[in-house]
Amino acid sequence: MKPKIFLYFFLLMVVVGCNKEDSGVFNPSFGVYVLLPAEGLGDRSFVDVVYEGVETAVPDFNFRVEYVIPETLEKGEEWIKGIPNLKCGLGKGALVIIAGSQFVEAVNGLDGNFGPHKVLLLAGSAAEKEGLASIDYRTYGASYIGGYMSAKLIPGCRAVAIAGFDASFLTGYQAGFAQGVVDAGGTVKPPAFVSSGFEGFEMPDSAYNLTTNLLPSADLIFAMSAGSNLGIINAARNYPSQRYVIGIDADQSWMGLTVVTGSVIKLFGSDIYDYIEQFSKGKFAKGSFVRTLEDQRIAFLLNKYIFGETKISETLIKTAIEKENNYTE
Repeated sequence: MKPKIFLYFFLLMVVVGCNKEDSGVFNPSFGVYVLLPAEGLGDRSFVDVVYEGVETAVPDFNFRVEYVIPETLEKGEEWIKGIPNLKCGLGKGALVIIAGSQFVEAVNGLDGNFGPHKVLLLAGSAAEKEGLASIDYRTYGASYIGGYMSAKLIPGCRAVAIAGFDASFLTGYQAGFAQGVVDAGGTVKPPAFVSSGFEGFEMPDSAYNLTTNLLPSADLIFAMSAGSNLGIINAARNYPSQRYVIGIDADQSWMGLTVVTGSVIKLFGSDIYDYIEQFSKGKFAKGSFVRTLEDQRIAFLLNKYIFGETKISETLIKTAIEKENNYTE
């Protein structure tokens, strides 16, 4: 379902744009590389949100950007090995943004050898090294709120999470969601998986079929499948009885205004913008950082079509923060 032809020409443009000789029309001050997951643009979730975060910074800072979308996870890891030798720094080191916890091992494998470049790893926690910043996002609290508020819509709610695959970085989502549903008086089944690997994040047709089979015994679905969420949401929309879905990473309510209760979102854009701005000034904050519900860098975004003017209560937010602080993955 992804626009493959568009992606081909898009990548052709950005690669040429980064490597061609400067014509004098555009004189950027620095270069930015962005390594995206193999599922690529068009997932309406994690990848698109990271891309939007970078593009939002383009008008405000004078930089040239190259997006890299590998065909496979392994090719992405190979690209990371070549970071020390990247030549698109425009005479100096570039800022390299790596999106996705699946790349943590490859980043650690460089053992701090990034050449003249600085590396920002989003949604993962890497070993602390000079020239490296990694930012992880705790999803338990926001998922708890989503599970609790959504389950309250359905007396005796029966809930299940559907993930792209059985990934460790999704455990916080699942645990928070499950506890929220239970605290709201519902029940939760073991999670279901679209696939056995990362391809599960870009298989909307398979996700549709899986969801259709689960809907007779599930009133609420936590869709943790990135690009495959479109299939999950469409299955809920087409089901003859009312079913609800929670999305992730981006506001996915537009995919199904009558079924998507809200989305657990990470504010990647703020971190991306901040790091690009600081890099433009010759600064870079190294270290390993955590973003949470408490510091308002992750949230549950309500679908107003379903909840109307209902707000998330301060009591529920405090409860979610307390539970998140006590949760250990």
